[in-house]
Amino acid sequence: MSQIQISLPNEPKNRIESIITALDEKLNIKNKILLTGKNNSLVIVRCQNNRVPRVLEVLNEIGVGIEFGIIDILKLQVTIPELKEEKQDISEDISSRVSVEEIESTINEGMELQIHYYIFIMIAAFIAGAGLILNSTAVIIGAMIISPLMGPILGVSYGFISKNSHLIKKGLQGQIFSIIIPIGIGVFLASIAFLIFGTPSITHEMMSRNFPTIFDIIVSIGAGLALGFAITGKIQSSLVGIAIAVSLMPPAVNVGLALIYGNVLLSIGSFTLLMSNILAINFTTLLIFKIKKLKILTKKYPFWKGPEEEAGNLGLGVKLIRKRPKKAN
Repeated sequence: MSQIQISLPNEPKNRIESIITALDEKLNIKNKILLTGKNNSLVIVRCQNNRVPRVLEVLNEIGVGIEFGIIDILKLQVTIPELKEEKQDISEDISSRVSVEEIESTINEGMELQIHYYIFIMIAAFIAGAGLILNSTAVIIGAMIISPLMGPILGVSYGFISKNSHLIKKGLQGQIFSIIIPIGIGVFLASIAFLIFGTPSITHEMMSRNFPTIFDIIVSIGAGLALGFAITGKIQSSLVGIAIAVSLMPPAVNVGLALIYGNVLLSIGSFTLLMSNILAINFTTLLIFKIKKLKILTKKYPFWKGPEEEAGNLGLGVKLIRKRPKKAN
């Protein structure tokens, strides 16, 4: 369950009334709390998580968050006493999802391409390279889990659906650097292997990162679909399994390893596998975003930036509004 809080100035009063009316008539939300201060008011409602996108769309239609007001979305982990979920006329279907703002927040977290992001890319690349050279599946799986490469890939897909050219550019930039760095580390580790082992042989794990087969494509498409559903449904527990299934870091490092080992064909095959995985994820997550009917809400910069009650003027009149529910649109 989620709690939605709407902060807005008291004047003009018709704005507060329009919010209450929309929540009651268009959304059939039975219980609404109105906290009124000297200058500003706070409207509070609770609803099921899958209803949040619809609530935001209705609020957006009357100008909340665009022309006036600020909307806060809070996840209610626990309530005392436990609240029973309201019955809905609209049943959950495949297009049910969390709000666009929550999806965007999750994607933006993975798009923080700062120093720590590239440090993790380097660490994952070193671990993957060591696992490939030592022919260790367990070590390679560890590298897949650590790698944050999925963030920029998701950013590109979301950038296309939201028509955000800045996000697309940033995501592509992140992908390019996140591929070049592991390739360079693969070249470095292969050189070290020659110094230590004299003439190292290509391992089975290295050979398995070759030109993609139809089953490799199926795996990457399945992982992309799972990623899209996980992001739009906030199923974070499945992200580790998806990272293992899609296998992005090992083929990137293998490009550099195979090149120094003298197997140019394997190097090209690894690069082809890497790019096919990335393209499959981009395409399938974009498909899920369309299935989930992501509607990017209008965004403007309102003059009013939030409540500014002065000290000593914070007394609030609390009103619990209970109305007979009407049929939801």
